[in-house]
Amino acid sequence: MNLTTSVKGIPLALVFIILFTGFLFLFNIGKRDLWAPDEPRYAQVSKEMRDTGRYIVPHLNSAPYPDKPPLLFWLINISSLPFGKITALSARLPSAFAGIGCCIAVFYLAKGLYHNTRIALLSSLILATSSKFLWMTHRVAFDVLLTFFVTMAIFWFYKGYTIQYNANLPHGGDFDKKGIKKYTGFYYTFFYIFMALGVLTKGPIGFILPFHTVLIFLILMGNPGMLKDTKPWIGGILFIIIVSAWVFLASVYGGKEYTNQILFNQNLGRFANSFAHKKPFYYYFINFPLHFLPWSIFIPGFIIYLFSRKGREKISGIPSLRNFKAVILRRFTSPANGAYRIKSFCCLEQDRKFPLLPVIWFAVIFIFFSIASGKRDIYILPLYPAASMLIGWFLNEFIDQSREKYFRKTGYYPCYFLSVISLALCVLLPIIAYKTFPQYIGTTIPFIIILFIAGIIMLWSLRRTYITFFLFTVIFVIFITFTTGTLRAIPILNQYKSAKDICYKAKTVMKPREKLAIFNFFRDPYLFYTDRNYIEVIYGLDNLETFLKSPERVFLFISENDFKKASEIPDIPMFVLEKDSVGHRDMLFVSNRDIE
Repeated sequence: MNLTTSVKGIPLALVFIILFTGFLFLFNIGKRDLWAPDEPRYAQVSKEMRDTGRYIVPHLNSAPYPDKPPLLFWLINISSLPFGKITALSARLPSAFAGIGCCIAVFYLAKGLYHNTRIALLSSLILATSSKFLWMTHRVAFDVLLTFFVTMAIFWFYKGYTIQYNANLPHGGDFDKKGIKKYTGFYYTFFYIFMALGVLTKGPIGFILPFHTVLIFLILMGNPGMLKDTKPWIGGILFIIIVSAWVFLASVYGGKEYTNQILFNQNLGRFANSFAHKKPFYYYFINFPLHFLPWSIFIPGFIIYLFSRKGREKISGIPSLRNFKAVILRRFTSPANGAYRIKSFCCLEQDRKFPLLPVIWFAVIFIFFSIASGKRDIYILPLYPAASMLIGWFLNEFIDQSREKYFRKTGYYPCYFLSVISLALCVLLPIIAYKTFPQYIGTTIPFIIILFIAGIIMLWSLRRTYITFFLFTVIFVIFITFTTGTLRAIPILNQYKSAKDICYKAKTVMKPREKLAIFNFFRDPYLFYTDRNYIEVIYGLDNLETFLKSPERVFLFISENDFKKASEIPDIPMFVLEKDSVGHRDMLFVSNRDIE
């Protein structure tokens, strides 16, 4: 495939990315139920927003929900319009489309950075097939959406940066002053708009992450003063208007307590002294490589290559590291027509040789969240595009220099390791299935066939040094395996992780106005799948006894362990109506009246 070929002006590589990611991210996303803990919660908040018409202050279980800003909930409601209600499919569509958008943005950003379509295509496909990013595009989550806005903000900044200072501009690099302002002002405005949308998605980190990436990039390129050229008095005002409009309305409708929660406790509080998900500083050193599989297998090779002779040559060319006083030399002349002409003598060639921007992008996010006290694997999802561009750049170097000795360990060893793992899984999968769920051992057969054929093809391509063919084999193996998994494995897991069945059975028994409660815990699936906006949560056996001895008929979700403890109370009326296994709990649906 000629990667530079275009179809009606659209690059063939881009068409391939859209089709590839569109199928990979959208196929079967509505077939499984919403899985705890996050998916049913965000769907329920969106549902209550829709049912009550309270679109400014999100609510959960009829109480203000200050954990997250409202943008994802708005998008879920928009995507639900064709369905007439919030469904598993409509709730996941924002994540899926954000994932597609990320891959497209990475393609164009990598192409602008390196002027190399192969690196751009590889970077985009590496992002799409990295394990955590791929899985999150199939979930209701804020993090893929945040990743999209961070990527787009950095993309539009770099677009303006290159237009303004790249010597290879149209018309021989000669632009009139007004022309440059028009182009760069347009791009930099989007830089601020997407940061504002990031803030409305997940708070201040929507601004902190891209802004500090850009600032450090300009410093290392020797142009910190260029930040003023992003026209903060225009884009910054738009940023403030977009963010402040919601903050002001939220303070009006939600009150002072809600505003303090969303602005301080849920953001600064989580960073400085998190009340949840506390992890040691080295958490992401272990966690990230696991969730960036299979491409993290090339990280050691990338690092070794940077410290090799060729790598040092590329790094040493960065202007600020060579103590250049300036990157750009400008000469202004005044032609007869009065227009200013700019001749730029630096065309960012060095940034094409060494991936400085992705390195800074990766480092800023990795260090920021390593310092933060609260840590989850999904928090660092916005660095996955940067990691994909770094690995894409390294693999392109590997392809071009595959016969060089220094790639024997850094390039070939990881590839052989992946091939062996593919063949080893053919043996391990049926053994694991037999030991854990022997009734599903037949489910592993398609995966064994796929992995065995893939392992043989990968070894064959390595023996003949067909590195590009090897990499695309890995990409398509992930594509086929994941797609097969959504058909074969996910429905099996859904039986054990979903609360939908017991909730639907409960709905057929209860009348709309009858009381429903949960004992000793609160889980969002029971709220969402019973189609209610409020469920009472009861703690303590005394309160449970009072609830069940109510003169009216009431209903309760209770775990089997708690049911046994409650059964020891004399004369407590409890009739088991349904039983199901949900996650790690055996759940019962009971009432104080028997159903004839």
